[in-house]
Amino acid sequence: MIELKNRTTLYDNLEEYTDDIDEKELKRILFLLLDIKEFKNSMHKNLTDENFYLKIFLKLQNEFNITKFKVIYKSNDQRVVLYKSQRRLKYNFSIDYLISEGVYINILFDNENLTKFQKIIINTYFIELIDLFYIQFVLSDLEKSVMIDPLTKLQNRISFNAEMKTLVPLAKREQMKFGVLLINIDRFRAVNDEHGDEFGDEFLKLYASIIKEMIRTSDIAVRFSGGEFLVLLINVESEEMTVKIAQKIQKKLKETYLLSPNNDKFQKTVSIGVSMFPEDSSDLNEVIKFTEMALIDSHSKGNGRNQLLRYKDITIGSIEIF
Repeated sequence: MIELKNRTTLYDNLEEYTDDIDEKELKRILFLLLDIKEFKNSMHKNLTDENFYLKIFLKLQNEFNITKFKVIYKSNDQRVVLYKSQRRLKYNFSIDYLISEGVYINILFDNENLTKFQKIIINTYFIELIDLFYIQFVLSDLEKSVMIDPLTKLQNRISFNAEMKTLVPLAKREQMKFGVLLINIDRFRAVNDEHGDEFGDEFLKLYASIIKEMIRTSDIAVRFSGGEFLVLLINVESEEMTVKIAQKIQKKLKETYLLSPNNDKFQKTVSIGVSMFPEDSSDLNEVIKFTEMALIDSHSKGNGRNQLLRYKDITIGSIEIF
């Protein structure tokens, strides 16, 4: 197997090509660059498509007659096969792409008759797609993570913080927007006080399941604290869409009830703090802090329950941080 260590792309060598090729060939190269960008954009919108890797393999098969294709995630203590088109283990080419320290995406493929120019084109495709490979892996791996909240089965803060160390830099590179929602069950402590901890746990499990149902598989839901959930809307279109999703979640949770030990319909409202990454800050931790500040602002003003609060609309001077 040949390990391709040359990271040459069409972008890096366009000037070199223009010195030696005619106008017709230059147009072909520019068309290829456009095609690569368009293909990346199409995959960008389908990060959690179950056929994500298959679509990439079919593209390689159609364009370059690639007969075998395999993608492996490698870290210091983990090796996961993300996709393989065939069980046969021999491949002609292998390329390691560094994602972060100790983390690689290894791509293997097969075609003995590739020209130098075709190898450069294929490498350009992978350079453009490699961040999406990692993001796709993270999103699909979250549900399999052992670091989940045992009660709600949502991700816990430890695993969330660990994943964000790599996901956020890639999101910045890909110019992805995150909508951040901090969902606080209004006066949740009263649930345990009135009906006991066991009933409170069932209530949290119910709310967690509703939240998971109402967001996409590409989004992330976290058990943030006792009666709080954090939702990260990955690659959301706009602030307006974020607010619209928050409103739907708020309405659905308000309508949700659990039969109490007294056989009464027990319902609670939620207040939601909303902030946007990277519009409000390029630091995701700060964006999350902004959602907390929005909730604090509401409570300090005595606005009551069932509030939807956008961070940029709060009065900073009214917030007291203890």
